[in-house]
Amino acid sequence: MPIGKKNADLIKAVSELKAADYSKEPELNSIYQRLLNARQQFVEIFEKNIKAVMQISSLDLTMQHETDKILAITQDIESATEALFGAASDSPSANSNNQQEALTSTIIDVSSEIKEVHSKIEGCQTELTGIRELSSQTIEISRAMQTDLDNLLNVISHMNEVIAGIDSISLQTNLLSLNASIEAARAGMAGRGFAVVAAEIRELAAKTQELNGNMGSFVDAIKEASQKSVTSATETISALGTMTEKINNVWALNDENQSHVSRVDESMGSITAVSEEIGHSMAQMETQLRDSADFMRNVSEELKTATEPVVDIEKTLDDSVKQMGFMSEDTFFRLKGKEFSKHIRNAITAHRSWLKNLQNMVYKRSIMPLQLDSTKCGFGHFYHAMTPDVPSIRPTWNALGHKHEKFHKYGEQVIEALNQSDYEKAEQLYNDAAAYSQELIADLERILKAAES
Repeated sequence: MPIGKKNADLIKAVSELKAADYSKEPELNSIYQRLLNARQQFVEIFEKNIKAVMQISSLDLTMQHETDKILAITQDIESATEALFGAASDSPSANSNNQQEALTSTIIDVSSEIKEVHSKIEGCQTELTGIRELSSQTIEISRAMQTDLDNLLNVISHMNEVIAGIDSISLQTNLLSLNASIEAARAGMAGRGFAVVAAEIRELAAKTQELNGNMGSFVDAIKEASQKSVTSATETISALGTMTEKINNVWALNDENQSHVSRVDESMGSITAVSEEIGHSMAQMETQLRDSADFMRNVSEELKTATEPVVDIEKTLDDSVKQMGFMSEDTFFRLKGKEFSKHIRNAITAHRSWLKNLQNMVYKRSIMPLQLDSTKCGFGHFYHAMTPDVPSIRPTWNALGHKHEKFHKYGEQVIEALNQSDYEKAEQLYNDAAAYSQELIADLERILKAAES
């Protein structure tokens, strides 16, 4: 029997995809079952497409984040390379480190000056050695002179004894001449000649005493001068001894300085060799750093190129989801309340997860991949593809688009604050996002409740 003559109620039930008693109409039952299976497959495909486009969006976001990180690292390497070695030139030989060369040249100059200082110290040490020997010789001569002066004092003392003896003899002679004069006077004319001799002897004795007195004064003067010379010689020997001791100290210090300068000279030689080796190593490091920066820049460009198909796939899947959302307006493909509610629950879970990631970024002060485009998050793909066929929730649903976009803006503002190291502002923005999130969650829960009823 043709289908057009079937029971009108059953045909209407099939058109509305409603369950009915199709036992007497096997053809309508077959159509109903096929449509029912197709609808179920549509729901499954729609759900899989939503999940796939979410994963593709997440992959695209992660690849872009990692590409940006590689670019940032590349820029840091290039900045550090320029700070160390200056801007790159066309000639590889011109990429040498001028500062390192200047340092090596300075070290060589210092080493040369140290050698000159060492030479001067060595010459000074030779002079000091000669002065020390001359001082020792002077001390020996002064000691010998002191001995001679001591002997002179002994001779002078002996001369005083001789002068005292002569003086005693002169007194006795004078006394003898006096006695002779007395005896000559007694003798009268007979003793006149003897009186003349006695007078001559007395005059000789007087002159002897006068000369003896002058000799005593002269000897005393010599003795006094000799004693002063002995004192001076003693003081000279003491001063020379002190001077020699100080010369020895200076000689020892100079010798120690000479040893230190010798070690410094040896060290400077080693430093010069090391500096030259460092210069060679830094030249190699410069080449490696520039090559690494070029390599990482190429990698980032290749990653960008690699993400282009991902973006195309994401757009294709998003268009597919929107097309299926448009198809869901038809009776055959319309989502049931439980099916629609499942996506709303997923949206609430994804929303809380996004907010948790934002919190981790703020507390860890580290930027992580975070979806900032409200049309590409899990709920965004579903929201822009679906319009619920429940009049009571339409106003709330329609207002969600602007609210959802504003919520994602908080993520962009937080990242900007973190990049500026304004952690206090970032925390405040997170708190604002968390407070605003409560309103979004409340709207989603109202939609969920209405959908389930």
